[in-house]
Amino acid sequence: MAKLSLPFLLLLLAIALPPLSGASSRRTTTADVECFQRPAGGDAVVHGSLVEPEEESSDDDDDAGYILFPSDSNDEDDEEEDAAGDQLGLVVGNVVTQDFFNSIISQAAPSCAGKRFYRRNDFLTAARSFPQFGQLKPDGAAKAEIAAFFAHVTHETGHLCYIEEINKQRYCDTTKEKQWPCAPKKQYYGRGPLQLTWNYNYGLFGKENRLDTLKNPDLVSRNGVVAWRASLWFWMKNVRPVVKKGFGETIRAINGALECGGKNKPAVEARVKYYTEYCKRFRIPLGPNLRC
Repeated sequence: MAKLSLPFLLLLLAIALPPLSGASSRRTTTADVECFQRPAGGDAVVHGSLVEPEEESSDDDDDAGYILFPSDSNDEDDEEEDAAGDQLGLVVGNVVTQDFFNSIISQAAPSCAGKRFYRRNDFLTAARSFPQFGQLKPDGAAKAEIAAFFAHVTHETGHLCYIEEINKQRYCDTTKEKQWPCAPKKQYYGRGPLQLTWNYNYGLFGKENRLDTLKNPDLVSRNGVVAWRASLWFWMKNVRPVVKKGFGETIRAINGALECGGKNKPAVEARVKYYTEYCKRFRIPLGPNLRC
């Protein structure tokens, strides 16, 4: 048998011995993190942003189960947020840049509540729940959808100024109360970037997103991620199916009963103006059927 050199023996002993006390190689998982509580039927809320656990990886060599804490900054860390946007695909994160977002919200008065509420990073976080948003092919169609979405957001909120509707009403549709009962002393007026309205919309959105917004509609105007998520949910469910038919059909899907057919030409023209501006910025054609 060949003799083993002393350095080689010492190396074998170092590999065989366990780590010193105080050192640990155990992974941190969601079971180890107890820094937040999850409300019944909803996502955890920390500093106004949703907290969602990432899916655990099946690869044993990867760290799994970490908690994703959305940024609570004022969206000034462009590099970090652009990386977050890139996870949505080529289009959304690159089109909805911080400069584009600022070009809208900067036109709101300093006193606007939305100036302290709406943030690009919250939009990107909410968009991850709707991976098909802004992914139409070709890229021109995807950018047209994003332009249309933000044109309506700009109009509905006055350049991201308003979080809630000015003329508040209860908006309780009694014909749908059997399925979506209106909570006592609660109102279902417009809230968020697309001004989600009516008890049935709050109820269905909450059911599909594990949030009790039927009993607590104010959640849409108090949590930035929920606000954007509610608007993206409404968009994907009610507006996205008609996007390729032209911008005019998106107006009809959002507020056709009150604006289309010559009922409110100034509102229609305002929406078209914003859409035209954003299409020019994205360098894409306007497409057909601009008005409803």
